Amino acid sequence: MTNSVVKKITITVLVIVLLVACLSIFAACNMDDIEVTFKDMKGREFSLKPADVHKVVCVGAGALRLYTYVGDMDKLYAVEELEGSRTGFVSVRPYQIAYEDKFKALINDGKTAGAGGPQAQVLQTEILAQLEPDVIFSCLTMETSDIEEAEKAIGCPIVTLMYGPQKAFSTQLKDSLGIISLVCGTEFKAGEIIAAMKALEKDLEDQAKGKTSETVYLGCNSNWGKKGFLSTSKAYPVFTVSGIKNVMDESSMTIDSGNASLEQVISSDTTKIMLDAGGLEIFESEYKAPGSQLPGNLATMEAFAGKEVYLMMPNNAYDANVEMYYINAYYALFVAYGIDVNMEQKANEILSIFYGNRVHYSDVIIYGGYQKLNLPDTWPTK
Repeated sequence: MTNSVVKKITITVLVIVLLVACLSIFAACNMDDIEVTFKDMKGREFSLKPADVHKVVCVGAGALRLYTYVGDMDKLYAVEELEGSRTGFVSVRPYQIAYEDKFKALINDGKTAGAGGPQAQVLQTEILAQLEPDVIFSCLTMETSDIEEAEKAIGCPIVTLMYGPQKAFSTQLKDSLGIISLVCGTEFKAGEIIAAMKALEKDLEDQAKGKTSETVYLGCNSNWGKKGFLSTSKAYPVFTVSGIKNVMDESSMTIDSGNASLEQVISSDTTKIMLDAGGLEIFESEYKAPGSQLPGNLATMEAFAGKEVYLMMPNNAYDANVEMYYINAYYALFVAYGIDVNMEQKANEILSIFYGNRVHYSDVIIYGGYQKLNLPDTWPTK
């Protein structure tokens, strides 16, 4: 995190506080006349009045999640059909848990923005045009020319959001939250949440400072669905934010279509393994499959043989579970540095930043929560 980014966030929060103070002094001002001008994450410029925005629709993996953090939920007018259920390819989505009743009510009322899901990442213009939204927030990957054509067909602005390469810790994600707040008139709320996110990142960095990390391998990394043991990541945000040594960042390690090779993993200097709980069931089926190469090979690994395998909760489910990235980063401090963390307390603290009292630790854990596993002797059940 650079000094310029910290200054930018600090200045933003101060400006928001001053703005709110001024607005309370000049309460006689007509708020309906306030117009905001901003650029979305594709650099496209918009000017609109938040008072004119009454019907908001979110499309694409992750757009609705970001909206629930800082948007005006009373203005949410339609959601993708995927958002009405906790089951399917996604295992834990805290934002969906927080607002499941609202999402289901919209869907039951016919206010859907298309099917959604990893195989339906397209803008369904005919469906959206019938909704007559005032603005659409989109995380879909589209060319600017295609967005402009879609805007003409639908009849409203399409504002592009972005998570960025470091997901929860990315500047792009925080900028996207700021954009949503400008459109909805919720700048103060966004300022508070962004400041809290920055404080968490600073705390993670401070706790790891001066300590030597164990070498850690991430397995079962969820990415457009649940994945098995060899699904992993370089420059993994949860490790990067706290300076944890990711074995996949070594120059000799390669990833093909999101997977490491078994040969590289078993011959690495990994001393700890962290598994994404979203893919644990897949890993178990891979391990127990007839003729599987995993049992014999993994037994030769120091981390596996020494029972240094740890379970963390799902990071990704229809893009990044932002709050879970922070919670998992604190668990990674324990795994890599031995720093003691009360995971239930820390999880509830972080969840309250994004959801108030709507989501708790017990809502976001599976397989019994954060734990050291006794694989292959015992495979936990949900």
